Amino acid sequence: MEQPKNSWGGARAGSGKKPQVADAPATSPVTIKLTAEQKEKLQRLGGAPWVRQKIDKAPEPKK
Repeated sequence: MEQPKNSWGGARAGSGKKPQVADAPATSPVTIKLTAEQKEKLQRLGGAPWVRQKIDKAPEPKK
C-alpha cells in the first residue's frame, strides 16, 4: 500500500534566515525586563528604533 504524500516539512522557497542588508550594521538582541505599563509606553515611544536613537544621542559616561 502506498503512503499518501505529506504536504508539510522539507525545504520551501523563501524560508530560512534572510540576508542582512549590505549597509546596515550588525545588531544583536538584548533582553530587558519591563512592567506591562512600561512595555506599552515603549511601544508608543517608538520601540527598538527609539531606544537605539536615545543610546546613540546619549553622552558617554565619565570614568
